[in-house]
Amino acid sequence: MAEMISFNGHLLPRDGFGLSPENRSFRYGDGLFETIRVENGKVRWSDRHFKRLTKGANLLKLQLPSGYDHNRFVDDILEICRHNHDEETAIRVRFSLYRNEGGYYTPKLNSATFLIETSQLQGSGYTLNRRGLLVDVFEDYYKPCHALSNIKTASALIYVMAGLFRKEKNLDDCLLINDERLLAEATSSNLFVVMGHRIITPSIDQACVEGVMRSVIIEIASAEGFLVEERPVETWELPEADEIFLTNAISGISWVVGFREKRYYNTSAQKLIQALNNC
Repeated sequence: MAEMISFNGHLLPRDGFGLSPENRSFRYGDGLFETIRVENGKVRWSDRHFKRLTKGANLLKLQLPSGYDHNRFVDDILEICRHNHDEETAIRVRFSLYRNEGGYYTPKLNSATFLIETSQLQGSGYTLNRRGLLVDVFEDYYKPCHALSNIKTASALIYVMAGLFRKEKNLDDCLLINDERLLAEATSSNLFVVMGHRIITPSIDQACVEGVMRSVIIEIASAEGFLVEERPVETWELPEADEIFLTNAISGISWVVGFREKRYYNTSAQKLIQALNNC
């Protein structure tokens, strides 16, 4: 079967599909998106993704289609997944929501369109990376500490520049800082720092994305007996840590082996990913 995309809930062939040159997401980054894992016919953490989607839409004054609710959100995702993939396949889904065209910086409308795309993932379940990641801090640009930094907007230049830095430095990932020069997150993940039985992650007011997997891991870590702290994190704390790991909805947990000269273990990350797979 030809690969399809879902455009406002209607399946269309991916080949030949195009957006208008006046598309506001293309012109102004006027939109947001969710990256979602689907596996065994189930949309993982669908309630958390839909809650974040609606929260971001309200913040950007985007109007979802009339009557669009959590059930339709899940149904639309599963429909495109069933068409493009086998049910047993692990699938990466991108759900993009953008304001309908019209106007320049000031929109004419607040109604929005959504687009769902899928791609196949390797393996099943969450698997801890065999080789730990090498990371460093990206300091050329800063994420501002305000509410827009907490949502996954279509405006992503700082992540693009961080990705170029990562590539130039031959790193696996890099850590972004906020306008107070404190750690915020990684390029596509939230940051966790382990010190003994404490697990520390930058609080939402530190300009990190309010990650779905971040919220899941906070709950799991607390249930596993860790003391979880959401607070500002400084770069100098990283060499003092026992472990560092990153989280997102697709990979679950990815452990870091090195920050500059410092090397880490992954004992806590192994424990948490086992608990995650049992959820």
